[in-house]
Amino acid sequence: MNKRDEIYREELEDRACLLYRLGYPAKATKARLRANVAWDFEMHGKFRHEKDIDKIVDAVYRRGGGGSGAPSV
Repeated sequence: MNKRDEIYREELEDRACLLYRLGYPAKATKARLRANVAWDFEMHGKFRHEKDIDKIVDAVYRRGGGGSGAPSV
């Protein structure tokens, strides 16, 4: 995985943590992240790791939303 992919994956994890803290169910979080990715990449091809969204969200919800960085608002 290159650095850009790694950074984008971390951003998805941060978004999933925020949505968890806001009370979104996992299914809605996955749908919202997919919509964000579709919008982010609509002019630049497809995000190579879109299939990882389920894994990212499942991991965040399993550990209770704790992220790796500072809380975001």
